[in-house]
Amino acid sequence: MTVGSGHRCPCSYGTPYRPKLLHPTHDTSSPRCCCRPQFAIHAGCELQPMAAFLGGVVAQEVVKVGGKYTPIPGFLHFNAMETLPAEKATDVEPLGQRYDNLVMVFGKDFVEKLGNLKYFMVGCGALGCEFLKNFAMNGFCVGPQGHLTVTDADRVELSNLARQFLFREDTVSKPKSVSACAKVTEMNPAFKPEALEMFVGEKTEDHFNDDFWTNLDGVCNALDNMEARFYVDKMCVKYSLPLLESGTMGTGGNVDPIVPFKTKTYRDGGDAVEGGGIPMCTLRNFPHLIDHCIEWARDQFEAIFVKPVKRAKVFTEDPAAFIDEIKGKADDANAIATATDDVRMLIKTLNSAQGANLDTCAQLAFDLFHALFRDKIVDLTTVYPKDARVVKDGVDKGPFWSEKKKFPTAAAYDPDNETHWMFMVATTNLIGAMLGVHPAKVQDVDDYLPEYRSQQWINGVVARLTVPEYVKGNVTVEDEEGEEAKGADVNAEEELQTLLAQLEALGSGTFASMEPADFEKDDDFNFHIDFIAAASNMRADNYSIPNTDFSKAKLVAGRIIPAIATTTAAVTGLVMLELFKVVQDKAIESLRTRQIGLSVNTFTSFEADPPIAFRSGERMVKPEVEDVPEDGFDEAGNVKKEYYIKEVKAAYPEGHSVWDKLMIPNDMTVQELVDFFKSEHNLTLSAWGLPKEPQVYPPKASYDASVLPSLEASQGVAFKEIRANPAIANKDNMMVLSMWQKAKKTGEMPQPVKSTLDMKLTELLADKGGVDISGRKLLLVDGMQLTNEDGLDVEYPSVYLKV
Repeated sequence: MTVGSGHRCPCSYGTPYRPKLLHPTHDTSSPRCCCRPQFAIHAGCELQPMAAFLGGVVAQEVVKVGGKYTPIPGFLHFNAMETLPAEKATDVEPLGQRYDNLVMVFGKDFVEKLGNLKYFMVGCGALGCEFLKNFAMNGFCVGPQGHLTVTDADRVELSNLARQFLFREDTVSKPKSVSACAKVTEMNPAFKPEALEMFVGEKTEDHFNDDFWTNLDGVCNALDNMEARFYVDKMCVKYSLPLLESGTMGTGGNVDPIVPFKTKTYRDGGDAVEGGGIPMCTLRNFPHLIDHCIEWARDQFEAIFVKPVKRAKVFTEDPAAFIDEIKGKADDANAIATATDDVRMLIKTLNSAQGANLDTCAQLAFDLFHALFRDKIVDLTTVYPKDARVVKDGVDKGPFWSEKKKFPTAAAYDPDNETHWMFMVATTNLIGAMLGVHPAKVQDVDDYLPEYRSQQWINGVVARLTVPEYVKGNVTVEDEEGEEAKGADVNAEEELQTLLAQLEALGSGTFASMEPADFEKDDDFNFHIDFIAAASNMRADNYSIPNTDFSKAKLVAGRIIPAIATTTAAVTGLVMLELFKVVQDKAIESLRTRQIGLSVNTFTSFEADPPIAFRSGERMVKPEVEDVPEDGFDEAGNVKKEYYIKEVKAAYPEGHSVWDKLMIPNDMTVQELVDFFKSEHNLTLSAWGLPKEPQVYPPKASYDASVLPSLEASQGVAFKEIRANPAIANKDNMMVLSMWQKAKKTGEMPQPVKSTLDMKLTELLADKGGVDISGRKLLLVDGMQLTNEDGLDVEYPSVYLKV
């Protein structure tokens, strides 16, 4: 298991992981030296993971002949002695089979255990092909109880053939998972993985359900984006499964073994931040790189095609409660500005959903074109004209606009500008799918809406649309000192109140069924990346930034991590060594987080980090990115330590980690849940909210027809009576008014509402939480606030309900 050794000895003369140079008189027969028993005894064994790693390294050295990178200057020593069994295996006699090398090192029992594992591999691209080859060569999941499930929704593209070696020209356009599994079975006929063509995420939890996850021994990720990694990591935490995580970027690679209760999770182990660590002020007002524009466009995708639909569903459930919640959160300039944009978009979405057709979808898209690329720019340049200067305490600090604060120019729709009409095509069609005007995109169907993609079609539609009037808006930025600077002469609070009044008027309306978009970067025909690319380039044109193309927009917005063959071979070989340790149930001291750089000859290993333990006391907490001023980030985009917030927290149980769970043993009412926390954990449930019911506990007051004013009264008179009624709490005035409005319109008096205290948890999670509980055995109960006997908010593990 040694590569290129001859000058260093990882024995007791040094340390197992920091070997000293051999002394000329070093005696390898000394009982203090592990060379003979640990190296020589396995010199004749060929372990496939070591061969995969070394193959990647050597292949990169061959590439270096071209002169691009520096070759390894001398000997390379690499060992993984911590992978060996703690006690030498005794059942090591060769069996005359392809796995004899494994048997000679780890023993027959280990090989049988490896064969009977039940694993799940997510992704079947560059990493996935290498993993399948490694699995087949090592007899992974080939036993009578063994099973490997492989899933990937992508199809083979011609460009994949250069680095995903299980694919050939005859597999182009075929499913990756099916093609790779078929090819690797030729290498080992006993290896028969199950190939699926599915994404792994919330939408496929009907297939990848509790039974599926609980039947696994572990998961191996072969993914190229962060969103999917985080989801799989969350599932592994939920079901206490080991996760083999790895990634590559060019000639660099990393390996992260994630083991329940022994190591950090993938999310805890890194500093991945949505938005790439770019300050929100830069994204909002001052982009200077195309990546800023792409990140901004990705945020707009959520703001236009996802959040309004989700908000609309919550709003229609209880308009008064929704409006009250917005009013409660709008407590500073940034919050008011965000709420104003959100409410305005919600109103436009609701209006468009009433009698929606393709023209109304296009009008909303046209309104967005002008709001994003004309109005916002005009607002900003009105407040900060081209000759604006920064003045602090009477001292002129210089021009406001600079190299990293480019002065923008507003857009006007040009039917001959490809970026303009492509934005309209993508946005119109996405709104159409969101509002049910278009059918939903079917996976792997490439001729989706072909008649609605041309310049001629969209400009014909645009000719019928109305150019929206410019409406002055508020501008909120953060200056160099982190202070808020307000712009346009618009009273933001009054504007928000006006919009909320318009929203309230829509509370009694009926709307067509709406579905939020689910961003999918791997489908080139669903208009998602088309929108990102067009919106990015519109933004870039505003700020005179060079444009992007479809491929880069897909790469950045999908957070795809590119790969090359040499790195994937080396990284997957190292992952196999970590897999061997997981199968042997090795302690954390044996697990290795590895980082390699084949171009610069770096091969570093660290003991894996233990899980973060939550303890009571004071701690410094990283703030939300949007709450940090522009100068609060270091050069790497990380929040500076001085901007962290001090919090006093109580932990329960003391020292728990993310791997721990609080289990609710059976379905029960909310009142029984309150009693359960008190009796079993000495904790008080102080608040609980769900997406469709922000106030599950304490329960809302229930009002019936007896508190309603006369239906003959005007709304103004009715509201006065409601406010004067001592039986109605002030905070419930709007809710009762909404009840009165509905009764006046329908003639039906409201019936008493069942108290949430008497509702079962499964009923609440299904009706108010939007959770599909059918066939589920383990339900996450989220959104609760627990306090201890001292009245302190408690940091507690995830709470799960056994069904």
